[in-house]
Amino acid sequence: MLQLAARYNAYIEPLQILIYLPTLLIFALLLRGAKQDTSRGVLLLLGAEWAMVGVLFWFNMVAKVHWIGFAAGAVFLAAGLYYAVGASRSFPPHFRWRRDNTTLLSLSVTAFGILGYPGVSWILGRSYPAVTTYGLMPGSVALLTLGVALSARPGPRLWLLGPPLLVTLLSPFSILWWDIWEDYALLPLGLVAFVAWAKWHKKNVDAPTKDTIRFDF
Repeated sequence: MLQLAARYNAYIEPLQILIYLPTLLIFALLLRGAKQDTSRGVLLLLGAEWAMVGVLFWFNMVAKVHWIGFAAGAVFLAAGLYYAVGASRSFPPHFRWRRDNTTLLSLSVTAFGILGYPGVSWILGRSYPAVTTYGLMPGSVALLTLGVALSARPGPRLWLLGPPLLVTLLSPFSILWWDIWEDYALLPLGLVAFVAWAKWHKKNVDAPTKDTIRFDF
């Protein structure tokens, strides 16, 4: 894994820095969060990041050493298209950060994806370029998506959580095959996101009809 990470970082330079620009744009949209176009922008940016990981990491790096790169690359490209199609819905989910517990949970998961995920590499004693990269590694983009999905109003949608939860379920393989120890965080954080969805879904289903909140925007 260390050699793969080193080659990958050398290949994508200077994207390690530039990848923060779409992330900052996502944050700006989450803070604004008042129009359908805002929510569409969030989904399109997420889709672009999934597609980027599919092409740069899976197709251009992993596929050269293992056939799994082709399969995983296709899945990530499909996920990118999936979110782009979601952005074209008449009523896309409404993403918004506010001063509440939902936002706190969203911020916590997102912050770990941005800072904690690559930070684990440094804690383990690795140095650049043999470190994981925020936003350009499968686990990192999955964590970012989980965090953003948790900001959906009135609650997270299961279809938004689908691709990152799939990566979460497959994370034991990345740990076993490539020693990506950072992916240990995916399982508990994925479980937290799923429980948050289940709690919101049950609350909505059990609510009286007159109080039921519309599931769309």
